[in-house]
Amino acid sequence: MLELLFKSESNLLKHRGVPLLKEREDFLVRKQSEGCQTRELQILASLLLETVNILSLKDKDKSIITLDEILEKSSLFRNQKQIKFFISTTINWLNEIGRLDLRYCDHNLLFNHFSTICHYRIRYITYPMYHERLSYLNYMQSLGMSFNRLREHAEMQLHIIDELGISEKKIIHQHVLDKTIIRLAAYNSLKWMKTFKAVSIKWLSFIGILERSQEQLPRDNDLIIEYINWSKSMKGLSDITLKGRHSRINDFSFFIQDKTDLAHLNLSVIDEYIQYRHNAGCCKRTLSLLTTNIREYVKFLNFKGICDICVEGIRHPKEYSLSTLPSAPSWDIVEKLLSFYDTSTIVGKRNTAILALLSIYGLRTSEVTRLKLRDIDWDKRQLCFYHVKNGHVQSLPLSPYVYNLLIDYIVNGRDNKRKVEEVFMTTFMPYKSLTRSCIYKIVSDAYKGLKIPINIKHIGGHSLRHACASNLINNGVSLKEIGDILGHRLQDTTRIYSKIDITNLRKVSQIEWEVML
Repeated sequence: MLELLFKSESNLLKHRGVPLLKEREDFLVRKQSEGCQTRELQILASLLLETVNILSLKDKDKSIITLDEILEKSSLFRNQKQIKFFISTTINWLNEIGRLDLRYCDHNLLFNHFSTICHYRIRYITYPMYHERLSYLNYMQSLGMSFNRLREHAEMQLHIIDELGISEKKIIHQHVLDKTIIRLAAYNSLKWMKTFKAVSIKWLSFIGILERSQEQLPRDNDLIIEYINWSKSMKGLSDITLKGRHSRINDFSFFIQDKTDLAHLNLSVIDEYIQYRHNAGCCKRTLSLLTTNIREYVKFLNFKGICDICVEGIRHPKEYSLSTLPSAPSWDIVEKLLSFYDTSTIVGKRNTAILALLSIYGLRTSEVTRLKLRDIDWDKRQLCFYHVKNGHVQSLPLSPYVYNLLIDYIVNGRDNKRKVEEVFMTTFMPYKSLTRSCIYKIVSDAYKGLKIPINIKHIGGHSLRHACASNLINNGVSLKEIGDILGHRLQDTTRIYSKIDITNLRKVSQIEWEVML
């Protein structure tokens, strides 16, 4: 073969005097059969000659050449084009003669499935922390992560190594990761940044090298926990209510701990905090709730003998009952929302069923997220759920429309192999029940996707609860019945919907008041 490529005797001697002559000629013959022209074969022959010398290959030596060795020697070439040509040709040839790193051709190796391009396959295999990266990906695959998500995580692992400068297993502090994320945010998309942060936390935590920052707790944390437990046992408040109250009392405690201790707490410090929250943009309703929570907490402190404050002096901003209108879309808009998602897809089946429960049954977002498979009685076609506010369990008949939506999602969309009790769950790893923020995004995306003007303040799930009540009252359903459906403890809570009872308000407007007066 070499005689056909080189006419000069000196060139022939140079090529023949180097080890692995037969292996090199066999490779060139194969390349010729694949259509390579004479000039291309000459370049290949010269490169193989150089490869033998660079890697110090010998006849009868069957030792394996690692990918790391090939990458190291590639730095001897001048430019990227030459480097890539050397790497791809060398790997191709060494693989043919059985001298290549076995990892490259291992079909069971996950990395080899992410790309067929030589450069990328080598990158996955030779990057630092090979075993740490692979063990994480194998674990996520065992949990059911999709191939595309695995590939995304594998690629992001390489970025994490580059950006954090980690070449071996060492402790990474949370503040280092946070600073890196802030730096990268300046020139990367929000979606990329979210993925980078999520994979960083999951992977580094999995291999045990992420040292998470300890959650900062207020000085009086033990007392706050005691108060929350007391509120639960003595007042029977729901977990969601307690969670919100805990968060607000924590924030209040952080504010006052630099100013005074609980024994010297006074009304002026409390007023200062309320003013601080007002300046931060809190509306009257939020300030009213906040003030009520602080008053209850101070009552508890008085009861414990920790302080002595006149709780009547803790007054919330004046908020007039029924001073606002429920922010609800028209039923025409609701019908458009229900047809927004494509129900031929898994996500569309799930999201449409969620929108139907929010708008037709007026469920709260938290009631939708908590709904379990056992809460649906398929034989009686009933929906049984727990009202988070009043603590009552309620059963409602399933309309044919909602029944069919739920059946379609659970049978044809939901991954029922997962051990998730809740009806609505994520469609990708990690498989878990949806959160309230997920429901908000589902509803808000539908609103935005309609691309029509919608004159309402909020575009979350609660707007559909208002729409449900508005639709019921305008179809002649009484306030008592609406309150029962919505799970209101007090009829005063339902009375606000009388302000949007268009049917009866229109009748009132047609009364001849002059006659009556």
